[in-house]
Amino acid sequence: MKKIIFRYWSLNIAVTILLYFAYRITISETDYADADFLDWIFHILDIVVNLLYSLAYLVGMALCSFAIFLNLIDKVRNNFYLSLSSFIGIPLIYVVIITVNILSDDLLQDDYVTIFRNLLIFSIIYLLFTGLQFSFFRKKVNKLDLNP
Repeated sequence: MKKIIFRYWSLNIAVTILLYFAYRITISETDYADADFLDWIFHILDIVVNLLYSLAYLVGMALCSFAIFLNLIDKVRNNFYLSLSSFIGIPLIYVVIITVNILSDDLLQDDYVTIFRNLLIFSIIYLLFTGLQFSFFRKKVNKLDLNP
């Protein structure tokens, strides 16, 4: 069982890193119009904020992927809902927090909505991947339980 869980975790980390690089590419392709010195400074600050959020995205998704190791505990692995929460629960909380940040009144400025929208899109992609991964994991666990 340890090998199976480690295989799912390593695939999860690989997808996390791929999504991180895709997120960074999305940030780097943001087009900034030529402007005066003050706008140039604000664009640099915007890039720094985007880089910090991309780092927060990487750390958040890496922490979410470590929750898969909770399935090493028999009680978690044998309970459908606990196993589901170890795969999808923590990333879902992450997506809800980002969504609340987008919808809050303080962050309705265009730049912040764009930053959080990008985070939300990539987090939802990660959430869908972990949902698919969970369904494959449950099939494998159920097959192993039926064939002792």
